[in-house]
Amino acid sequence: MPESPENTDPLSSDGVMSDESGSVIIKPCTTAEVAFYEASVASHPNFTAHMPTFFGTLQLEEPTAPSADSTPPVHNRNTNIVLSNIAYGFTYPCVLDIKLGAQLWDEGASPEKRARLDKVSDSTTSRPLGFRVAGMKVYKGIGAVGSDPAIDATGYRVYDKHYGRVFTAGNVIEAFKEYFTSGISPEQVKLVASRLLRKVREIREVLESQESRMYSASLLFCYEGYKEAIEVALKEEERREEKEAKEQLGEDGEEEGEGEEEEEETKMVEDVKLIDFAHASWTPGQGPDENALQGVRNTERLLKDLSV
Repeated sequence: MPESPENTDPLSSDGVMSDESGSVIIKPCTTAEVAFYEASVASHPNFTAHMPTFFGTLQLEEPTAPSADSTPPVHNRNTNIVLSNIAYGFTYPCVLDIKLGAQLWDEGASPEKRARLDKVSDSTTSRPLGFRVAGMKVYKGIGAVGSDPAIDATGYRVYDKHYGRVFTAGNVIEAFKEYFTSGISPEQVKLVASRLLRKVREIREVLESQESRMYSASLLFCYEGYKEAIEVALKEEERREEKEAKEQLGEDGEEEGEGEEEEEETKMVEDVKLIDFAHASWTPGQGPDENALQGVRNTERLLKDLSV
């Protein structure tokens, strides 16, 4: 297996950091985002299961005290949110960001911002499908370096936010197909797509049962882009399931030293989480978030086509 690069945050943005292990990310946040995470953890466990794990906030610098006559800032640049890293546990994570919603602005947005985001929605798949491809990163292999100038020295090809804006409702499935061009086998593509489909279906069912509004939130997908690493992860998963089955039957099944394995990094095959809650809130009495659900349902439909 090729040596894995340091790749703890495949679609990182400015200001995003990671701890030494790569298991968590630390990023600037809004007060609304922190409030949404805190409320979710406190009162919405079914939803929380589909978010990155929230570890709280971190003050990197001493905040500057506002003057007596100033308005409290919406964004505190000294406060960072600490979350689990979806790319942790993968050798070569392939990441896809799906931006949800036909309406991308919340009620607090200025007329100028509304007009700008409406233009983006109208000219992309956001309006007809309720989602657009906001970026992705696919492992092509070290052997592919030099064959395409877009492939970097670690064997990755990055597709920026403009990549997904050229697709229409009729051909956006081609972007999803491109996401699965990491070199894993056709059988593995179907397996990964079917497993992602199951998790997206679970997210859709949770959103249908909740009352929230999430503007410009995303589905963040990740799968293992190296075929041999997928096989290793599947075997490890099978061993965990066998051990759990024995424990449920009351069998000991744990050999000396086996418990130490629990602390090792779990190898992953795939995962998907809801992220980006700077413009999200819980809205009791207002019903499910159909704006976000439109995008989730259409993403579910496309994954179904790829999993058969």
